[in-house]
Amino acid sequence: MEEGKLFLGRIWGTTADGNVVLRFKSDTVPRIKQEYELCFVGPDAPESAADWMFTYTTFRTSEKPRLSSKNTPVKTIGILNSDDEKWIYVLVSNFDYALLEEVREKYLKKKIHPRIVLAVPDPPLDYLHNLLAFVTKFPENEILNLNSRISEEKWKPVNLDNAKDVSVDIIKLLDLNDQVVIQGPPGTGKSYLAAQICAHFLNHKKSVCLTALTNNALKEIAQQPGLRDALENGLVFKTNLSSDEKRKIPALKPITSITPIQKELLLSTYYQLSKKIFELIQEGKRYDLLIIEEASQAFLATIAMFKELAHKFLVIGDHKQLPPMVLSRELSGEINERIDKIIDGLKTYAFNKAEFSYRLTKTRRLPIPSAKLTGIFYDNSLESVSDFENNNNLTSQFKSLFHNEGGTTLATVPISVKIRNQIDLNMIVAKIGADLVNSNKNIEVALLTPYIDNEKRIYYHFNRFSNKFNRTTISTIHRVQGITVDYTILFLPLKNAGGFDLNDNLFNVATSRAKKGTLIISSEEIDFISSKSLEVSLILDKTENKTEEFKRLCL
Repeated sequence: MEEGKLFLGRIWGTTADGNVVLRFKSDTVPRIKQEYELCFVGPDAPESAADWMFTYTTFRTSEKPRLSSKNTPVKTIGILNSDDEKWIYVLVSNFDYALLEEVREKYLKKKIHPRIVLAVPDPPLDYLHNLLAFVTKFPENEILNLNSRISEEKWKPVNLDNAKDVSVDIIKLLDLNDQVVIQGPPGTGKSYLAAQICAHFLNHKKSVCLTALTNNALKEIAQQPGLRDALENGLVFKTNLSSDEKRKIPALKPITSITPIQKELLLSTYYQLSKKIFELIQEGKRYDLLIIEEASQAFLATIAMFKELAHKFLVIGDHKQLPPMVLSRELSGEINERIDKIIDGLKTYAFNKAEFSYRLTKTRRLPIPSAKLTGIFYDNSLESVSDFENNNNLTSQFKSLFHNEGGTTLATVPISVKIRNQIDLNMIVAKIGADLVNSNKNIEVALLTPYIDNEKRIYYHFNRFSNKFNRTTISTIHRVQGITVDYTILFLPLKNAGGFDLNDNLFNVATSRAKKGTLIISSEEIDFISSKSLEVSLILDKTENKTEEFKRLCL
């Protein structure tokens, strides 16, 4: 708690739109737009936190005495206005729907405000244990034994023109094959496509499961127009349905069973589906179609495990975007020299399934200049069908730093400035972002960096310049795959001699979030990092340079 990693508060109420109000002391407030684990304080924990003479691990795992009870993931989304200087009231979303109903009946209707603790999200240990159990039990599984030495040079996916509806083409492919791989570069409508395919199979009275790493990805699928009829007919179910999901999508139902049922669609996270894997395999139950979304974030074991549940298997993702998070790739290599092939499951699976691989080629998110640069990662096959024209209507003192036609720009500072710490670039990033959201209504901005300490500094400075957190995402790159904003400011401090800042996947994700322009801020030594790939080098060479404007406006 003293380090600002745990926050003790109370559930104070709910809002009409399904969000939950938490109350904290004004000097211990969690960050806004951050994901947390909300844990109910158990009946045996002392009333005063000053008397909590136990660790957080003990708090979460104790049974007798009960120091902690139920928990739910939440996301802080804003602060309510209040004249009470002693307390801060924070809005959170993603609260588990069933648990919130219980809280309303058991506590809030009786004017009782239960104590809670907010903490960093729990690591996915159960999910990893389920994967371990699967590979231990099924060591001969075909996918687990794919060729881990195959290279990308042999992988030549068939390009699909998704400016038109390609769901019909993919359905035909699934009729002919029991597995299909779709690579979807940024903004190519992967969620829209997945929903269309689900709807087709439901209309033909098939059982369907769509699984993704995050609840946000599942929510995006459920909101696609292709599933409108299925929702209205009560055929779409979701694991861990939250209160705000229920409000936004009233027809979405909480699951009663994970068993495949004809004409029904199950939306499940990797973790929730992995919990029932052995039960379903043992009973010989299979979905007529199982779709893995966000597949770049699936381990090879994840793909192998879920294919066991499917008659037809569709994998949608992009191995050029973020792979599963690993604490240290260097240390993991000491376990096995080919461990990257196991971690990067989609890459290994797709390269071995070249004959079933296809790629979408039209991006609706990225304007023409951005699509040309991002397309370098995709054999120059990516084309823009964005309706964005120019930034003439942008209001900002920093307008000249952005590409007028929505492309990517680069601004660098002299190495001498960086070494001497003459200026806080975290502050400049925050100031530019704040000016954008303060000066323009309805636009959304992302302030991104590879490093947690820089993210914290940017957040600190932004809080001084603006309160428009609802339209601003401040994050490390690892947490933003799937988001779309109007403008991105990407700060690359170049701390790591190995070129971590310019890792292909990180760079691709960070520079492909914006519909109207991306500004990269870095040191001039970015030109001399020899470890960067040919693709990143080409993109930087073709990026419009705004260094002189940056010096004039910011240095």
